[in-house]
Amino acid sequence: MLKPFTTLALLALSIGVSATNEVNANALSASAITNAQESTLARDFAEPMRILADNDLLDLAENVYRATGNVRITQGSLKITAHTLAVTGFENDRGEQELFILEGNDDAPATYEQEIQPDVIVNAHANRIEYDATERVLKLIGAAELNQDGNSVRAETITYYVETMQVSATRGEEQVETIFRPRQRTEDEQN
Repeated sequence: MLKPFTTLALLALSIGVSATNEVNANALSASAITNAQESTLARDFAEPMRILADNDLLDLAENVYRATGNVRITQGSLKITAHTLAVTGFENDRGEQELFILEGNDDAPATYEQEIQPDVIVNAHANRIEYDATERVLKLIGAAELNQDGNSVRAETITYYVETMQVSATRGEEQVETIFRPRQRTEDEQN
């Protein structure tokens, strides 16, 4: 049986930045996530989020947070790296879109890694990662790749719709490539 790509780092991420420049995250509930996944993700998102960067700026008047240079985000097993991070529309009552944009640089793409259940790691990378917390859509743009438990998708753009739990991939110059690892049969199934 194939495991669906029900994860993607930010699949369960709805982030807000407070006036004290502290970042908080709340897990979203998705009915298809197993109890093991829920407990692993819940444990991660109960942890404080830490952002390290060479520089950062919180502009409350414009409702924007920016971090640049060697950006590293950690929260439990969640690890995100990028050259730049921009968050717009956080903690606002104006109905603005809450959008997180992570970009790599010429040396390295933006990356994401998270343990979604015991011993199951999801990782992804792309030139640009966008998460629309308002619409709950994660988009990997430019040389995008998503890997989970030996299964992978490669495309120019990979979009994950959190609420409907659908993944779509769009080609660039190359076709979309999806690889499913064969399921290993257990002893009971072999007998």
